Amino acid sequence: MINVRLLGGVKKAVGKPSIILEESTLSLSEILMLLRRDVKEPEVLSPHNILIAVNGVESSSLGGNDTVIESGDTVTIVTVVHGGSPKPA
Repeated sequence: MINVRLLGGVKKAVGKPSIILEESTLSLSEILMLLRRDVKEPEVLSPHNILIAVNGVESSSLGGNDTVIESGDTVTIVTVVHGGSPKPA
């Protein structure tokens, strides 16, 4: 069982704070693919809009989307807040 915690805009887009996946192993890319199927706005889950942690460790230091997630792991996906002002006309 893999616990996927959803925070910020991802939580809003998916409509729930967490998802339990019954699979014993999945890659992060497979988890994201499963989430995108059920989201009305899949761009919320695009790589430049989210930060992913596996058991509290940022996923890019573990192998990025190729990281293998195993039963008992917790994946946390949070929306990255972008700032700045629009370009002048």
